[in-house]
Amino acid sequence: MQTEIALIIEDDIRRYSIEGMLRSLDIQLTVQSITDLEDLSTFCNVQLIISDSNTLGSVPGEIAEKLRIQNIHVLILVDSADFVEQSWVNHASGFLSWADLRPETLHEAIVDVKAGRFHVSATLARRSVTTPDQAGEGTTSKHASMIALTAREHQVLHLIAEGMSNRQVARSLSISEHGVKRAVGIILAKLNCPNRTLAVVRAIELGLLVM
Repeated sequence: MQTEIALIIEDDIRRYSIEGMLRSLDIQLTVQSITDLEDLSTFCNVQLIISDSNTLGSVPGEIAEKLRIQNIHVLILVDSADFVEQSWVNHASGFLSWADLRPETLHEAIVDVKAGRFHVSATLARRSVTTPDQAGEGTTSKHASMIALTAREHQVLHLIAEGMSNRQVARSLSISEHGVKRAVGIILAKLNCPNRTLAVVRAIELGLLVM
């Protein structure tokens, strides 16, 4: 099945690089480069948008909600120190580090997103737990202040810290299991953790979770 991809990257060199990688992939896809993300009429057949944090930084947050309503997935490329607006974090279907970007990792990300899985690349996952002794109290406080969890994400985090499965969390919060999986994926991305256990540890270290 053909996948329609919209590539929205302001940096010409980076955009050309990704275009070349996409052409080399052994999957059926159509790629179009778009300069105006706010013109939603250009996305009538698009299933996936690949963009980066710098480009999205100048796009109004309400566009993310409109894309969600149209069921258009967004894969966001980030550098290690990048800040992504909350509205885009909430809608993102995955995050891929520029440091990890290669044809095979791009392929993995696209496959995950198409299958409904939340994708986090290896480098972002490995930037998980730095203990307060290693980082220093000031660094830990700074990191904690930069991480903003929504009320729902806090609820999910507390319940998984209690050892609940996704199904149990869904029943407890009266939401779908898919909604729980998405919330967990966003929590892992925000905390830069590869799994739920490390996310709980990280949240406790940062003072986001009190047991």
